[in-house]
Amino acid sequence: MRIAYQSAAVSARYAVRMPASALPVVVTGLVSAEEQHGSLPMPPIAYGIIAFVAFLIGLAVLWTFRNTAAKVPQRGPSNDAEHHG
Repeated sequence: MRIAYQSAAVSARYAVRMPASALPVVVTGLVSAEEQHGSLPMPPIAYGIIAFVAFLIGLAVLWTFRNTAAKVPQRGPSNDAEHHG
């Protein structure tokens, strides 16, 4: 087992090391890319309203199926003996 772990650790190494100076370039590139995007397509409160309505629809679906497990007849040895007697 120990040999398998060592071979996996060796294959996980990178062939080329990234210099430490590349990290700020990548981070500032991501930040500037976010700044270039336009504004949201709708007001932020609209996202909350849409999520709230989606949760209400999910609640309505769950509410329609309430107590359905209690309506299913239980199958067991006592019912089988009555029908096959």
